[in-house]
Amino acid sequence: MSYGLVPFQDGSTAVLAQGQIGREEHSRLLAAMQAAQARGASPRTLIISSSGGVLESALEMGVTLRRLGMQTIVGSLAQAPDGQRALVAGGCHSACVMVFMAGVERSVLPGSRVGVHSPQVVVFSEGRGYRLDESTNRALVQRSEPALRSYARAMGVSPELIGVANAVPHTNIRTLTSTELSRYRLVTSGPTQRTTQRADKRASATRQKRRVS
Repeated sequence: MSYGLVPFQDGSTAVLAQGQIGREEHSRLLAAMQAAQARGASPRTLIISSSGGVLESALEMGVTLRRLGMQTIVGSLAQAPDGQRALVAGGCHSACVMVFMAGVERSVLPGSRVGVHSPQVVVFSEGRGYRLDESTNRALVQRSEPALRSYARAMGVSPELIGVANAVPHTNIRTLTSTELSRYRLVTSGPTQRTTQRADKRASATRQKRRVS
C-alpha cells in the first residue's frame, strides 16, 4: 500500500492508506505512523481504500490498528477541479474489510463501497505465491472460518459477516448495503455517529470550502 499524511483545516491529521495489502503490511503502517510523528503529527484515524490483498497481513494490520486505538474510515483522496485535494468516496473489499473492522470507531464516506467474498488461499514458497485448486481452497476456507469469526467478534463486528463473506466465491464480490453495514456492526454507533458526521463533512468539502492541504 501507499501511505500519506492528510492534514485538515481544523488541525487534525489522518493517515491515508491506498492500494493492495501486501505481505508484512503492518510494518509499513507502523513506519508511516512513525514518519507522521516525526513531523509532529499524531494521527488517530486511518482512511483506507483498497481492493484487498494478503489476508494474513490484513489481520496483522488490524491487530496493530486496534492496539494503537485508531479509528477507520473508508474513503480516498482526489484532486478537485480547483486543484485542491479533497476526501471522496473509496472502496474497501476482500481483505481490506478485516483492516476496516479493526477501528475503534468505523465509518464510511458517502458513496463508498464495502464488499466481501471468500478468501483465496495462496501458498508462498521461495518468494512465489501459488493458488490452490477450488476444492482444496474451499476446505481450507471452512477450516479458517472459526478463527475469522473470533477475530470479527474481538473487533466488535458480528461474526455472521464471516459466513456471509464465505458464501461468496472469491471470483465475485458482494457489496454490502448501508443496512448491512449497520446490522453486522461494521459501522459503529454511539460516539461514531459524531465520527460519521465529521466524515460526511469532509466528503462534502469536495463541493464546498473544506479542503485538505
